[in-house]
Amino acid sequence: MKKTIHIATLLIAFGLVSCETADQISNGLDHQVPEGKTLTLSANGQTKVINDNISSLLLWGVVPQTNLETISLPTLTVSKGDSISISVVISDNVALKTADLAISEWLFDKYINFSNPEGNIPKTPQSYTFTAKVGVPLNAVTTPWLEDYYFNDGSSMKITQSYHKLTLTVIDINMNQRIIPIFVKVQ
Repeated sequence: MKKTIHIATLLIAFGLVSCETADQISNGLDHQVPEGKTLTLSANGQTKVINDNISSLLLWGVVPQTNLETISLPTLTVSKGDSISISVVISDNVALKTADLAISEWLFDKYINFSNPEGNIPKTPQSYTFTAKVGVPLNAVTTPWLEDYYFNDGSSMKITQSYHKLTLTVIDINMNQRIIPIFVKVQ
């Protein structure tokens, strides 16, 4: 009898410890990706505000119609050696985990870990204004170059590219990811 009571007590204790709260279950079912709102680019007295619905379409690229087509994107034109100020309001319905703005050709990377923030960055916020000042290197390519464009079926074609692509990757605490492309033209 004593042994049965001990086993029942252990099962009840184990059951209480292993239960998840309603918040934990709700957070685990979060499939909504973070949002990027109000993308603002500034340089040389120019300011360009790009809406979220446009930037999400740009992630997939403007589908070229012909081989060697020149693509036109809404962005700023900057000179070599100038700086671009980037501001993006990012948000998530639960909480943000990380944000990373990078362009490998320019050796630029800005990373924020909201789970373990430094300075005056809030811990796991639902909304945050990500800002960065990116210097355009003196050796940045200014003339259009050929680039392969890949379609979903694996086929490809050559396009004439004249925009440098910065990528802002935002991840929430449930590992949902949003990639926000930021295109810049250098003259």
